Amino acid sequence: MSQSESTMIGTMPATADEIYEAVLSLARSIAGRTDLEALLSGVRESLRRIVRFDHLGLILHDADSGAMQGHILNEPGNPVITSLRMPVEADPAGWVWLNQQPLILSNLDAETRWPEFVSRSRAEFGLSTLILVPLTAGENRLGAFGFSSVAPYVPSPAEMEFLERVATEFAVAVEGFLARQAAVHERDRLATLFDITNALVSKLAPDELFSAIGAQLSKVIRHDYSMLTVSNSDSGQLDLYGLHSTGLAFIDALKGPFDPSGMPAAEVLATGKPVVAYATDIERYPSPIFGKFVALGFRSVCSLPLVAPNRTLGTLALCRMTEDAWSGEDIAFLVQVANQIAIAVENSLSYRELAEMKERLATEKLYLEDEIRFDNNIGNMVGQGLAFQSILKSLQIVAPTDSTVLVLGETGTGKELVARAIHELSPRRKGSFVKVNCAAIPASLLESELFGHEKGSFTGAVAQKIGRFELAHKGTLFLDEIGELPLELQPKLLRAIQDQEFERVGGTRTIRTDVRFVAATNRDLKAMVDENEFRADLYYRLHVFPLSVPPLRERREDIPLLTRYFVQKHAQRMGRAIDNIPASAMESLTRYDWPGNIRELQNVLERSVILTHGNTLQIALSDLGQTSRSGVSGVPGPRGSKASQATERQAIIKALEDANGQVGGPDGAATRLGMKRTTLQSRMRKLNIARQYR
Repeated sequence: MSQSESTMIGTMPATADEIYEAVLSLARSIAGRTDLEALLSGVRESLRRIVRFDHLGLILHDADSGAMQGHILNEPGNPVITSLRMPVEADPAGWVWLNQQPLILSNLDAETRWPEFVSRSRAEFGLSTLILVPLTAGENRLGAFGFSSVAPYVPSPAEMEFLERVATEFAVAVEGFLARQAAVHERDRLATLFDITNALVSKLAPDELFSAIGAQLSKVIRHDYSMLTVSNSDSGQLDLYGLHSTGLAFIDALKGPFDPSGMPAAEVLATGKPVVAYATDIERYPSPIFGKFVALGFRSVCSLPLVAPNRTLGTLALCRMTEDAWSGEDIAFLVQVANQIAIAVENSLSYRELAEMKERLATEKLYLEDEIRFDNNIGNMVGQGLAFQSILKSLQIVAPTDSTVLVLGETGTGKELVARAIHELSPRRKGSFVKVNCAAIPASLLESELFGHEKGSFTGAVAQKIGRFELAHKGTLFLDEIGELPLELQPKLLRAIQDQEFERVGGTRTIRTDVRFVAATNRDLKAMVDENEFRADLYYRLHVFPLSVPPLRERREDIPLLTRYFVQKHAQRMGRAIDNIPASAMESLTRYDWPGNIRELQNVLERSVILTHGNTLQIALSDLGQTSRSGVSGVPGPRGSKASQATERQAIIKALEDANGQVGGPDGAATRLGMKRTTLQSRMRKLNIARQYR
């Protein structure tokens, strides 16, 4: 292009008719154009016949960011639109928009008011001359419209008048375009909001909820990453409820609950209003988590509250890898979305709570049905002697507290009944009494039984399972046979007792409970600690209030009362009418040592009821005789006497000889004597029976 051809304006229309014809031509050129590039191309096609320029510019004012957004059509060659965004005060077009006056910069090299603009114009476009006129439609100030050229030029008043007429006509077309653009944008947002609402009402599971709306949001609000968090009232942290990412590889680095202190989320929760933060706000938000976001490349975040009728549930946050401004229109739309999501999240949380409650109730129902069936053979606490009264006094002291109780005693003494009594006399009586027999469950399954497991956590875990700890929430957890608990599981139990929190097998979410612990054992835990078979810290944590249940031989005065109770219970169950117990039979029962304690007494009386014909109880004395191997009645005297000990010693030695020295097993001495192997070993140690029989 020659010097004369690169001037801003060439041959101008001289008359009013010619100017009018040129404006009509312009109107026809831009009619029906539906985008900025088409509008600028229409102006170029009309004006190129009468105006020579190197660049044609449309600069619009962005009310949200307070900046001037330039759309520049470059000449010659194929038209390419270049975008140039600058603050109002840094752009000559901003001056034209503010003052509504034309601006002629015929020598940019001499211009000092807008140094950044001049520098970029000279470096990127090589401009010397810039002419701008206001772009205004009625009272609506849109921005500025202008021409520029590489060669210096000073336009005449007639040329400026023509440019202003062109700008007036062009402003109407631009206003129409912006109105259509706003209408389409609003239509798209309403459609998105409708789609989000449909997705929310059809999704209740948390893992489906957020994924259903993440893709919809990205259609109308540009962002790189979004997350939804829910306040955890127990921990004070924010639990991550959903994630959506546009292909970011480092999304796993952001998973997990976090403390909102020093984060935009804390400000959102405190004020209930949206908060926009940028990477430069690192001092305003001192949390290391915010610094982690910045280090990962995030440059801006818009965080909004999820407001339910009675509380703020959490936050919805959208993050960008750029510092683009969040427009007021975007934030207003996101507030609408957040309000809809808050309703859905509240429903989802209620759904989850109801589902867990339903599962818990179903599990409790099965558990309690088993317990009821089991209780039919247990009976209630019965007694009146001094030893029994001592137990009741201890129960009344410890039950109202929430202290951990360790119930000690031989097998069959009724330790579980004592634990139940502690629960029934405590403020937790309305809660569940949940029992775990640590000896009856295989070690590989005991952790799952105690703490539950997540679906897929191990082979065979086809569904989530709630553990006994969760079932006992607000109630009492009875850990029977605690001495049989595997060593590798003891640290987890200790943490659960101390902190009242645990994780399910295969889970990552910490679950808090409110449980009162009662443990029982027939073993010497202190000796086990000394032999490194039981953790000392767990022992001392359980040994807060030890309660010893005496064996039946130490509460003989209660045997008649227990006998009448069990006879009546079994007779009623079997449809028998037994109302007479011979004094000789009662004396035999009272004198017997009962190594199996109350359980053995109950079993003997049940057999006796079965064998009884008529209304007089016929005691199965032969069973007692086979067990004791002593006396005419088959029952040894009180264990404290020397004669009784000698008789018992002879009976044990005889049983050992018959069993060829074998203590346990189906043919062992313990089976022959009708007692447990551990009980027999204890009696052997006490009676100083030779070790070769053990």
